[in-house]
Amino acid sequence: MTNSRTSTRPWLPDEEAELLSLFASGVTAEQVGERLHRSRQAVYARLQRFQKQHGRASRVSGKSFAQLPK
Repeated sequence: MTNSRTSTRPWLPDEEAELLSLFASGVTAEQVGERLHRSRQAVYARLQRFQKQHGRASRVSGKSFAQLPK
């Protein structure tokens, strides 16, 4: 497994929505990864990105980023 960004698959909006929904319902990162065909590390990294972007909006579209459920 490489650490190159060129070898990563971008997250689609529906995958992000499912990630947040599963995470909110208490599913483990490993189980989320299996369901979305992602590694456990990819799931954790995406969740961390959501936490960092909390309350921020995209400079390109102006839309709010997806938020972690409270």
